[in-house]
Amino acid sequence: MRIRAATGSLVFAAALAGCASANTGAGTGQLDPTTSRPPPSEQSQLYSAALHYLVLVDHPYATAPTRMGSVHFVDGPASRSAQLVIAPDGPPFDTGLKSEITAQSADLPPLEFVSGSELHADPTPQGFAGVAGDGVIISMSPGLRQDDGTIHVGAGLWCGIDCGLGLTYVLEQIDGQWTVTGTTGPVFIS
Repeated sequence: MRIRAATGSLVFAAALAGCASANTGAGTGQLDPTTSRPPPSEQSQLYSAALHYLVLVDHPYATAPTRMGSVHFVDGPASRSAQLVIAPDGPPFDTGLKSEITAQSADLPPLEFVSGSELHADPTPQGFAGVAGDGVIISMSPGLRQDDGTIHVGAGLWCGIDCGLGLTYVLEQIDGQWTVTGTTGPVFIS
C-alpha cells in the first residue's frame, strides 16, 4: 500500500511540475506558447504603414505590369526624406526595429536595410532601372507627433535618374492601426 501511495505521489508531483513548466516556460528559455507576442513598436508601425503606402500606392510604377524587385531601406532616420534627400543623418536603426519592420513587410518585395543609397544606385539608366535588382531606395524621417494626434513621417523614394518621389505622410491611428490618411506640405516628383 505504501508503494502505491508513494508512486501516486511521485506521478502527481511530476504532473504538477510538468504543467508548471509548460505554462510558464520555466527553465526552458522559451516563451509560453499560449501567450501572444507584444505588439510591434509604434515607430515600426509608422514606418511600415508609410512604407506600404509608398511602395503599393504612391510609387511612380506601382500600377506597372512588372513589380519592383527589391526595396533598399536606408538604415537610419533621414530627416530630409520628404525633400527627396535619400541619405541618413541619424544613427542606424536598432536590430529590434529593423526586425519589426521586416516582419510587417512580408507582403512587399524583398526588403534590405542599406547603410547608404549610393551602394545600390546606378544613375546612368533612366526610369525604373536606376537601382540594382529593379528596386527602389527608400528613406524615412522620424515621426513627428502633431497636436491633433496625427504623426507626420517624411518619405523619399528613388528609383532612377528620372524616377523619384519625396513627400510627408499624415498618419492616424484607426482601429488600433497606424494608417496613412493623406500628405502635408510640398511633394517632390522626378
